[in-house]
Amino acid sequence: MAFDGEQFITRFNTVWNGHDLEGILAMMTEDVIFEASFGKDPWGSRVVGKPAVREFLRDRFERIPDVRWDETRHFACPELAVVEWVTTGTPRGAGRFETHGCDILALRDGRIAAKRSYRKATL
Repeated sequence: MAFDGEQFITRFNTVWNGHDLEGILAMMTEDVIFEASFGKDPWGSRVVGKPAVREFLRDRFERIPDVRWDETRHFACPELAVVEWVTTGTPRGAGRFETHGCDILALRDGRIAAKRSYRKATL
């Protein structure tokens, strides 16, 4: 079956904005590398493998129940997809935020083998 980039991106946006953990994980390889755009290391926060991604995202969705990613543009081919977005949300006990950034997705056999997120920071 041929890779359909538009269908892939539509599904990606749908499962993330629906906080659909199983749908998100179904789009990933078992050995996925997941790098969030925040954290103490130069690459942000990194978790490897579906079980670790599940726990990481479960915590994020609990901490920011209204988090969403509104796509501004994308590119997708069988080996790579890039999704630019504006993320908004209100963490529990904190004020609302808006952040611009992108995900760079390395794909293998139509699934995400690595998801690296980058965002613009306020200095």
